[in-house]
Amino acid sequence: MKKLLWTLPVIALTVAGCSSTTSDAAAADDSLTIVTSTQVWADIASAVAPDITVAPIVTDGDSDPHSFEPSAADMARVSEADIIVVGGGGYDSWLYDSLPEDDSRIIHALDLSEHDHEGDEADTDEHAGHDHADVDNEHVWYSTEHVASVAQDLADKIVKLDPEAQVTPEVVTEKMNELHNSIHNIPAVSYAQTETIADHLLSHSELVDATPAGYRASTLSHGEPTAADIAEFQDAIRNGDIDILINNPQSAAAVSTSLVELAEENNVPVVEIYESPQSDENFLDVFTQAVDDLTAAANQV
Repeated sequence: MKKLLWTLPVIALTVAGCSSTTSDAAAADDSLTIVTSTQVWADIASAVAPDITVAPIVTDGDSDPHSFEPSAADMARVSEADIIVVGGGGYDSWLYDSLPEDDSRIIHALDLSEHDHEGDEADTDEHAGHDHADVDNEHVWYSTEHVASVAQDLADKIVKLDPEAQVTPEVVTEKMNELHNSIHNIPAVSYAQTETIADHLLSHSELVDATPAGYRASTLSHGEPTAADIAEFQDAIRNGDIDILINNPQSAAAVSTSLVELAEENNVPVVEIYESPQSDENFLDVFTQAVDDLTAAANQV
């Protein structure tokens, strides 16, 4: 069958300014500057501080932030920034590894660890079912709690540096509260992931993770699943043990592509959740669309 694509309308967010535009207020020589590791955090920062210049280092939605290598010019921008926003957890360690551990400019979601996945596999059995709240998964921007926390921390930092600055953290926190409620209301169906992109998104949902344990452990630690793991995944799809397949098209590989094709052949809805927004997208809209697509797919089961 043809790939099942959900076409629900994206909930547009009215966010003054954008991460790549310098406003009149930000043009002043003494204005604050915010540098973020990726476009995701730039979109969040721009929603919180629409009148402040926000500059992401990784701007290409097709670039892989895991293996990104910043240039000298990139790091010069980081050194000159008043505030730095990162995800942490090793995902964007290339930005903060060279900075002092106690650099007060850094706002982060996860701890500022190095990019080291040793030990991830050992945690897999603890996360059977749908509770992945404690997973040290780098895709933390799909956590409503972490995003809301970063937004509030950023607003507090800005006001501390400039008491006259206008901040609107509620644009983000209220949207995250809305999405949290929507996620909790998704019907309790089973899902599997070709990679662990949606762990944080689904950690407080009623959905049940049916991803084979060995396959999940491999992808969580950025390893290659074994032939046995892949076969188990394929059998789960054919046997109807998986109601929804979640796929990140920005990290397409032979294995994930074959699983998507198999899901399509067996009438299993495929929901695409992107790692990074494209240049013409805002992450808050991308997050909203992911929740809408999962809801629509679950309601079709």
